[in-house]
Amino acid sequence: MRRIHHKSKQLFLLLLKVALLSAICFFIYYKLTKNNELSWANFSSQLQHIQFEDFSFLLILSVLNWSLEALKWKKLVHKIESITFKQSAFQLLSSHAIAILTPNRIGEYGAKPIFFNNKYWKTIVLYNFFGNMSQLLATIFFGLIGIFFLMNNSTFHFNFISIQNLIITFLLVFVSFLLLWKSSCFQNNFSQLKQAFFQFSLKDKSKILGLSIARYLVFSHQFYFLLLLLNVEISYIEAMSCIFSMYFLASVFPSVFILDAVFKGGIAVWLFSFYAVEALPVLVVSLTMWLFNFAFPAITGSLLLFKFQPRFQLNISKLWK
Repeated sequence: MRRIHHKSKQLFLLLLKVALLSAICFFIYYKLTKNNELSWANFSSQLQHIQFEDFSFLLILSVLNWSLEALKWKKLVHKIESITFKQSAFQLLSSHAIAILTPNRIGEYGAKPIFFNNKYWKTIVLYNFFGNMSQLLATIFFGLIGIFFLMNNSTFHFNFISIQNLIITFLLVFVSFLLLWKSSCFQNNFSQLKQAFFQFSLKDKSKILGLSIARYLVFSHQFYFLLLLLNVEISYIEAMSCIFSMYFLASVFPSVFILDAVFKGGIAVWLFSFYAVEALPVLVVSLTMWLFNFAFPAITGSLLLFKFQPRFQLNISKLWK
């Protein structure tokens, strides 16, 4: 009986992994073939003159991007378990494959704990939140710099409606935060977050923030490198101000895997239009960035999941009740 139960569990996990890989592959296919903003013919024609060496460099930048994130995750969890760089990369890519189908990859908070003993699950969630906040801090810092340069060096301007909508948005966020702050559940979780935060020394916090900044600079310059490959006529300062602003604005609103490239692409087209840059190359760059930094790592992570065996016991009989 125990042997049959073990085989049932293994079969269930295998079917789950196959379903995840199939879903990711379908979404990538859908994105490439059913994109109303950018046809496959336009996309391929824009990239066909790019040399193999250039694609190799883009791949290196993507690997560097994820390597920095793996080093950050390794540093974040070293308080409870010492893992190698290889283990950290495995956990990151696997959880990315699971979380990428959820809004703003929130499923990552449920995916990463499965690689650890269940007594550490809540701590892992807090560490993951801390890591994401450090990345968000880098995004906000450079985003504000980008918006400052954009407002002072382009035709960018706010009209009355834009200012009004911005004020309403900030008021809604502020009121929501106040209501959330008064809740006992939030107070308890915030107290636990502070405890997890103070477990790290100032040196560790600086390293985590430094890795987040380095990662941000890698993928933002990867975007700029693609603009150069597509012969977009724009200066470095102008391009980076748009790129920084785009990532800042994209981080404010939730998006799901299948809409991420469209959403960021739409913001990028709007921002680059202030420097008279055509929409087509900007959309191509956005989709290429999505493929290199989201889609391909998701496929890799879903394949790695076939080697993963969870540490917790899965009771198949309970799933059908």
